[in-house]
Amino acid sequence: MKLKVMILSALLLFVTTTGVFALGIGLQYNGNAGKVFTSGVALTFKIDSVPLIFATNWVFDDDYSQFGFTGDYWLVNKKLTNIGSANLNWFAGIGGFANFIFPKDDFIFVGGLRVPIGLNMFIAKGAFEPFLQVAPSFGVRLIPKLDAEAFFFPISIGFRFWFK
Repeated sequence: MKLKVMILSALLLFVTTTGVFALGIGLQYNGNAGKVFTSGVALTFKIDSVPLIFATNWVFDDDYSQFGFTGDYWLVNKKLTNIGSANLNWFAGIGGFANFIFPKDDFIFVGGLRVPIGLNMFIAKGAFEPFLQVAPSFGVRLIPKLDAEAFFFPISIGFRFWFK
């Protein structure tokens, strides 16, 4: 019963707040990311009133589990050209990431900075946003010991559906 109430409350909150701002929710595939950020699918979300973009990913493997989070602030999101009736935009920003890795009997925490650069466009009257980005990143392993991580280049391709 408590689970049904929580789900209904979350759904009601979602429906009532989308009238205040537009919300974009979607998926992205992170590839060629190196050992710090495991390749795979991530959930991405953005509110249109501020240029903040978030993504979270998770991996459950036989040898380890991992949960990751990124947050980016877009400094630029400008029109590059038109493709049909849609604008193709380019964006650049600064952000951070945090990865929580759980090998068999251990815990590893890696955090760092990233610089997302990419392309996006809004199609279907602004209801669908495909995007492509690369985010050069540098991290620091904080747990179990302080250590620098190698420079790496996560490449993401994805989409967001917008609820207005």
